[in-house]
Amino acid sequence: MQVLIDETVILRYLLEDDKRLFKEASTVIAAGEAYTYPEIFARVAVTLRDVYRVPRSQIGHTLVELLEDVYVVEEDIVRYASRLFGSSMLDYIDCLLVARNALHGDQIMSFDKPLMKRNLAL
Repeated sequence: MQVLIDETVILRYLLEDDKRLFKEASTVIAAGEAYTYPEIFARVAVTLRDVYRVPRSQIGHTLVELLEDVYVVEEDIVRYASRLFGSSMLDYIDCLLVARNALHGDQIMSFDKPLMKRNLAL
């Protein structure tokens, strides 16, 4: 049975800051039942950066590793976006847009100058 997980489950799994919740999250994830969506990875990235003050490079690396344990819709997009997030100053959502442009040729329209500068550089 597939179980859709949100950012709270992923955060407890990554942070191990609550033993009971970590065990519950680990059980679902270890069973290969956990799946989620790119927007949940975005929420995890922002929470780790803004609340827990984890360095961007570490967040990017951790999210890429998490893809080994959790099925994510559009895994190729999330993998690219996570790496980009770890090596740039773009917001995670912008990284998803750039990834969709780079991997699938989706044209981006935005008034965000840093995003469009990165987009045009691809």
